[in-house]
Amino acid sequence: MSRVVLTKAASFTQNAINEAVSRALDTLNYDLNDKIDSVVIKPNLCYYWDYSTGETTDPKVVSAVIDWVRQRLGKDVFILVAEADASAMRTKYAFKMLGYKKLTQEKNVELINLSVGEIVRRNTVVAGKQIVLPVNRILLDADLIINVPKMKYHRTVGFTCALKNMFGAIAKSRKYVYHTRLPQVIVGINKIISTDVVLVDGMIAAGKTPKKMGVIMAGDDALATDLVVAEAIGYKPSRIPYLKLAIKEKIGKTDSINLIANPNTLKDVKKEFPAPNYLLQKLLWKMELKLLRAYAKLVGDVIPPILEE
Repeated sequence: MSRVVLTKAASFTQNAINEAVSRALDTLNYDLNDKIDSVVIKPNLCYYWDYSTGETTDPKVVSAVIDWVRQRLGKDVFILVAEADASAMRTKYAFKMLGYKKLTQEKNVELINLSVGEIVRRNTVVAGKQIVLPVNRILLDADLIINVPKMKYHRTVGFTCALKNMFGAIAKSRKYVYHTRLPQVIVGINKIISTDVVLVDGMIAAGKTPKKMGVIMAGDDALATDLVVAEAIGYKPSRIPYLKLAIKEKIGKTDSINLIANPNTLKDVKKEFPAPNYLLQKLLWKMELKLLRAYAKLVGDVIPPILEE
């Protein structure tokens, strides 16, 4: 049985976020054994957007996760905050711009670019076809991986949370090359790198507009957590290709999900979330991209890769 915890921070202060994160993770009651020496925390830093946009993980949430890890595992545990380069983002700039360099210096933890260092290629099979992906050895050697995604709308795949956040951990920077088989690659990286604990940052959620919601969620299974989040923000998993494939490939424990919600409920979150009309947004975006491609061809310009992601 998978467990998912839904709670809410009393305010947007660091203390309130610490309390909400600790409450969610303690209620989740993940089995932290005494053999855990290294912990990797993977936020969502897909671009240079500040956390106030709802697009990137709030460093205050990661700070709360770091404190919780040390409280539960001791001060000597080795903690790394890690992200990989993206098609239109370099972590060395994002870390500084988004407050992560300052955070990790204050907390005395390592800040790692997953696109550099010892990169290994790992094979897996998705939908009967082999997929080979580059991953950093740090992820393979970690004793505990804490996935800290955002709860948000995504114009390409419908919505993004834990499974999609691990797509960002692929060591290849120009990830747009995977977009012709995005569902397969999302499922593939989650087969190669298994998340142990999910802590969802819904403090500011990104729908058709950013909205302060104060939501914190924790889960012990990435797929199960994504299914709950999809329901909470009004998306049917059957309409999200990578979720359908993940269920078919049985990469998570979804037969029975124990949802613990306090003080708010899924219905409360769904009512508050600024949900866009996904089909209309997708149609409009395709039309805009066609116009951009026509313009680029006409004047010899290029389309920024971030727009293709």
